[in-house]
Amino acid sequence: MSQAADVVLVNHSPEGVTLVTLNDPERRNALSLALRTRLLEVLRVEAANPQTKALVITGAGKGFCAGGDISAMGQGSAVSTPRMKILHDIARELAVYPKPVMAAVNGAAFGAGLSLALLCDRIFVAPEAKLGVTFGKMGLAPDTGFLWSACRRLPRARVLQIVMDCAIFDAPEALDEGLVDAIADDVVEVARAAALALIPAAPLPFALARRALVEMDGGLELCLSHELRDQGVLYDSADHLEAVAAFKEKRTAVFSGR
Repeated sequence: MSQAADVVLVNHSPEGVTLVTLNDPERRNALSLALRTRLLEVLRVEAANPQTKALVITGAGKGFCAGGDISAMGQGSAVSTPRMKILHDIARELAVYPKPVMAAVNGAAFGAGLSLALLCDRIFVAPEAKLGVTFGKMGLAPDTGFLWSACRRLPRARVLQIVMDCAIFDAPEALDEGLVDAIADDVVEVARAAALALIPAAPLPFALARRALVEMDGGLELCLSHELRDQGVLYDSADHLEAVAAFKEKRTAVFSGR
């Protein structure tokens, strides 16, 4: 992409539903530094924009979001931890967003890409979409608030199971699990219609109720603090470096527990 702004596209509709498109299709919209920085900026701008009444987040091309940018991994905690803090700011924004947010998952949503979808109010997936809890395959812990947001939909024991299994779900399996709300052929239009239906509701009670729920359980900030602690160790681990090397060499990683 020649321009940083190009990695996230923003389209405003007259009705007030703003479409936010992750736009790096060649890399399945992986969360590069440019993309995550721009997404955070867009979320903050649209939160304050009176013309935006609701958001729909989707991905360009065949994928929703492939998760972390593997080409930037393996550089250690000094580089990776500041990058993760941007994802934490995105998680904080979405957790208390003052407007309804729909995820239109048009394709694969893996790792932090799945975390991003789970932070939205409702998740609509295309029939061919796949959702992957694949942090462990890279020798990393779940991040971007995954444990907090997944536990809003699933029991804790089940969340731990799918993390341990590095589970990958197709669309019907994700619906059966309760990870998503519906399957739709035209996922963006269905998400847009759902967002549009919520616009007539009074916005302030919704915004305050959302913030109250986050503050009542107190779990998000604790979750994010654990991510910083644990991921900081794992970024420097031999297993993470092995996972990155194995991915680039297209082979199976051999983990040593170090």
